[in-house]
Amino acid sequence: MNWKSTATAAGLSLMAATGMARADGELNIYNWGNYTNPDLIKKFEETYKVKVTVTDYDSNDTALAKVRQGASGYDIVVPSASVMPIWISEGLLLETDPNKMENFKNVDPKWVDVPFDPGRKYTVPWQWGTTGVSVNKSVYS
Repeated sequence: MNWKSTATAAGLSLMAATGMARADGELNIYNWGNYTNPDLIKKFEETYKVKVTVTDYDSNDTALAKVRQGASGYDIVVPSASVMPIWISEGLLLETDPNKMENFKNVDPKWVDVPFDPGRKYTVPWQWGTTGVSVNKSVYS
C-alpha cells in the first residue's frame, strides 16, 4: 500500500478534486485548525519519507469558500459530515474505494454506509466528537 492510501486508511479523510498535489513525497492536508497533531505528522513523515503540509481553516464555510474559489492541491480535506452533501454535489471530491484501504475493515458497521455518502464513495470516517452544553440553573433561568 502506498503512503497516500495509508494516510487515508489511517483516518485522514477526503481528497479534493480541484487539483490533487501530485509531487512524489508530498501530502497536502486541508483540516480544521489545531486538529492535526504535530507529533503524529512528524511520525508519519519519518515512517513514510514524505513531507506533510497542513493548511488550517476555521469553519466549514471558510473551507468550502476557499475551494470554490479555486484553491487546489489538497490530497486530503476534512470538512464536517453535515456539509459533505455540498462538497459531493458540487464535484469537489474525487471518488475513493475505502474497501481497498487495509484498515477500513475495522470501521464499525454503523459508519460503513452513511446517509451523506451512501456506499462511502467520497469519505472515510476519521474521528467522532460530541459537543455538550451545561447550564447552571441558579445563574440562568
